[in-house]
Formats: sequence, structure tokens, C-alpha cells
Amino acid sequence: MAAAATTTEQRVDRKGLLPAFRGGRYLVCCTLFLLLGLDQAWGQSTLWRSQSPGKTLYLMGSIHVLQEDHYPLPVVMEEAFAQSDLIVFEMDQGEMESPASQQLFSQKGLYPKGASLQQNIAPATFQALADHVARLKLPMAIFQPMRPAYCALVITMMEFQRLGFEPRYGLDHYFADKARRQGKKTTALESAEFQINLFFNMAPQDQEKFLQQTLRELDTFAGEAEAMSRAWEQGESSKLHELLTASFSDFPGLYEKLIVKRNKRWLPEIEQLLEQHQTVLVVVGAGHLVGPHSLLKFLEQQGYTFSQL
Repeated sequence: MAAAATTTEQRVDRKGLLPAFRGGRYLVCCTLFLLLGLDQAWGQSTLWRSQSPGKTLYLMGSIHVLQEDHYPLPVVMEEAFAQSDLIVFEMDQGEMESPASQQLFSQKGLYPKGASLQQNIAPATFQALADHVARLKLPMAIFQPMRPAYCALVITMMEFQRLGFEPRYGLDHYFADKARRQGKKTTALESAEFQINLFFNMAPQDQEKFLQQTLRELDTFAGEAEAMSRAWEQGESSKLHELLTASFSDFPGLYEKLIVKRNKRWLPEIEQLLEQHQTVLVVVGAGHLVGPHSLLKFLEQQGYTFSQL
């Protein structure tokens, strides 16, 4: 069992798992929104700017997993980075890669020795997973040590990688690496431990629901991608919000937990950082920047005025 789990982790880059995971249909919709709604014909981007005397705040919607040919990015994104003296991410990439974070990730995502996925989910759920794994031509033993949420994460990321999408091409990774090379100051809104707990401290029955819905919705991946792509290309933030929030209907309270509460928590932190720096670029998941409860709207309620670039 342990050897099989290690093999799977070698197949899938865990650095890209947490940002991609939002559970069930939201997992597919939100990740597609962040990943596939791009081509080289950019219109308006998921980048907003607020300016006041001596201060500039950029909010950039993050794409966590991309293909190599999605680069170069739109010029406005590169310019926002170049002009900023502080880059703010959801979490520190280096911290997530630390041994302590990776150990916690495994502790939260894997069962203790002697327990298995098959023992902890309904037979029908296990069979649906087994059918999917068989289509991938992988041994089911690989997934037995995984808790349902981790399993949903892994099979989804494997699908993305099969299509050529990799965390190493993600927007967060790109700008974090660029900031490091250029010596720009960076900071994070959340710790790696917070994000790991946020996504894995779920009741077992909720984790199984996520796995069930993930397996169902993967079949509609291409259609969701097309809809998200059209909305992205046109810069239609209201349409993007509509597509995203529809995915929360089966999980009451999830939107509040994953989006609204975190946006509210980030608000005073971002304002404080802007007081200390002249130009700040905030790079967060694009789902945090659309809709009536978005970080952008909360900042507007505080008196900020934004223009979409």
C-alpha cells in the first residue's frame, strides 16, 4: 500500500492540488475557469486596477495550472507585475513545498495503516471509481490508501496532466519564480497549513459526496471548458460568476466557507499592505474576484474604484 501511494504522488505534482481543489462540480467548474479559459486572443483579462494619489492596487485572477503554450501572458499582466513593489499570493509556494507541509498533506489525505478507501465509502462509489481507474489502465491499489477528497484531487489532476496542463506552468508559480529571480518582495495571505486544513478537514460523508460528483462531472469537462473559455475571452465576469456559483448548489455553505469568509479575512490584510507599499499586486484564485461577494466588491465598499484591464 505504502509503495503504491508513493508511486501516485510521483505521478501527480501535489503543489498544484490544493489550488485546483474546490470539490465536486465546483472542482471541475472552478478549475476549468482557472485553467482552460485561456487562449492567445485575450480581450479583457482577469486583472483589475485601483489608483489613488501615490497608491496603486492590482487584483489578478490566478490560473493555477496551465500549458506551456499559454505563454506569453497578456502585456497588462506583465506590466502590473513590473510596476509593483510587493507581490501578494494566497500562500507561499516554498512553504507548501516544505517537508512539514508535505507530511501534513499526507497525514490529512491518506488513511492510517490498515485502513483503505474501499472500507470507508459506499460500494457504488467505489465501483464508479474502479471503472474510472480501469479506463486509465491503472491498478486500483494505487488509490486504496487515499481518503475520498485526496482521491478526487488526484484523479482530476491526472486528467489535467493528461491534457498537458501542469502546475509548473501556473500563474502563481510563474510570478513567484519571477519575483524570486528579480528580488521582488512577496508575502502570503494564508499559510500552507491553513489551506491544507481548509480542504481536508471535511466530514467523511462530505468527502465521499465530493468524490461521487467529481467522477460524474469529469464526463462534462469539455463542455464546461468551452463555456468558461467563451466567458473568459470576452472578459464577462458576471457570466463567469454564474458558471461558478451554479456549482455550489449541491453543497450549501461551501461558497461561504471557501470564498466569502476568506475574502473578508483578506480585506484588512490587503489594505494594511497597501498602506506600507506604493504599488501592490494581489494574485489570488479568479473565483475570488467575480460576483457580489468578491474581494473586488468588498474593496469597492471600502471606497476603492477599480477598472478591468
